[in-house]
Amino acid sequence: MIKNLTLESFKAHKELKINFNEKSFLLYGDNGAGKSSIYDALKLEFFRSKIEDNIESSDIAQETSQADKDNFFKKYNNSIVDNDFNIVLEKDTTKEYQVFMLNLEDTDFDKYLNFNTLISNVYFDISSIYNYDEIESHINKLLMNFKEDIIIRIDREDFSIRITDTKRKLEEIKDIKQYFNEAKLNLVVFAILFSMIELYQDENKHRVLIFDDFITSLDMSNRTFLMKHILETFDSNFQIIILTHNVYFYNLIIYLVNDIYKVKDSWQYANLYEIGDGHKLYMNDDLIKLPDLRKDVYGQNPNYQTIGNQLRQKFERLLYEFSKILMIGGVEESNKILEILDKKENLYLLRYEYRDAKNKKQFIFKNSNHLVLEIEKLINENKSIEDIKNLISKYSEVDNLLPDIINIIRELKLYQKVSMHSLSHGQMGQNPISQKEIEKSLELLEYFQDKMKDLVNKKVDGL
Repeated sequence: MIKNLTLESFKAHKELKINFNEKSFLLYGDNGAGKSSIYDALKLEFFRSKIEDNIESSDIAQETSQADKDNFFKKYNNSIVDNDFNIVLEKDTTKEYQVFMLNLEDTDFDKYLNFNTLISNVYFDISSIYNYDEIESHINKLLMNFKEDIIIRIDREDFSIRITDTKRKLEEIKDIKQYFNEAKLNLVVFAILFSMIELYQDENKHRVLIFDDFITSLDMSNRTFLMKHILETFDSNFQIIILTHNVYFYNLIIYLVNDIYKVKDSWQYANLYEIGDGHKLYMNDDLIKLPDLRKDVYGQNPNYQTIGNQLRQKFERLLYEFSKILMIGGVEESNKILEILDKKENLYLLRYEYRDAKNKKQFIFKNSNHLVLEIEKLINENKSIEDIKNLISKYSEVDNLLPDIINIIRELKLYQKVSMHSLSHGQMGQNPISQKEIEKSLELLEYFQDKMKDLVNKKVDGL
């Protein structure tokens, strides 16, 4: 399986190393943080010949030279660093690899959905296709599990796909986007592609699934079903790599992996952030725990330079996790996040309480994205402007904890300059840092973390 991936001067990344450790891997990265660059790097490593074939087929009028191909690949170079990119992929070489990669860009179509075109557009390692009866049956069985009252039929001559909504008694093959919404069409696409993975996987090879924001247009229930299907069908036989910018999907996967299917040991979680013109990857396995840090601070002969570095890293991690909860970006420098918080504008968070199947109190947290969707719903229902204002007001009443957290962050920023920064970078000519300042920094971080836990009423990723 895949062990490590190192990127140098590749697209968004001047330098980045990911340790997969032959485990399945879940990465959260906000838009612009560079996660799609990771997807493209893996695509180049596993499907370079197909990419080169696509370059040639895109210009039939003239022969594609090696120079043309080289110029094409130069677009992957990092725009800041003036040298060609380098990708190093370390993996187990005892067996060959069968890789399936999926994002929505590769599945886009115009008016018609054609089976053969779809399979040729995606980056699936499938040598040949046979037994369309079996494929069609498998697809419809999966669609039935989605409970969307949809079945498909693959034309055996031109391989176009006829979609039937049995509930609405609607059957179409042309201009299907006029008759079926995007979410249902994506369900059909997913059913086709997952059926192909199941039917054409090669047990004699290392099997890898790589997904990049592939469930954006699905509602929460279908996201849950799809992720459950992935874990139940592929987890034991595949190395799964999922890249997403959706906080709630990220947390859903962690919940399913840790608490429902209990396969935590075979997964790794990470967060990718853009900070200035660079990127930082936080692996959850490398998480700095405050109780351990407290032991170091109050232990014998504490190493203040190491402690200062750990304090700074922990503060950055907590700050970015906090910005992720509020959906204020998560890709800005820490002073920019604090600037947004200080304005006390455009912060929307709603804690919704409900009872689960065991009558246990649970919470769902909704952010500005949910607010926009709910406003759209009110508009479609011809609700009054007062109803919309009341909804916005509910989201604006971010918990009373928020002012306390902002004050903690402001004070931590001061200590970051006074103690964490100077210690972590070993600056010379500074006044000696006192034990008191180190202890105060630790105390504020503990307070910050506790307030965040209170805010979401559960363990926050990264805490």
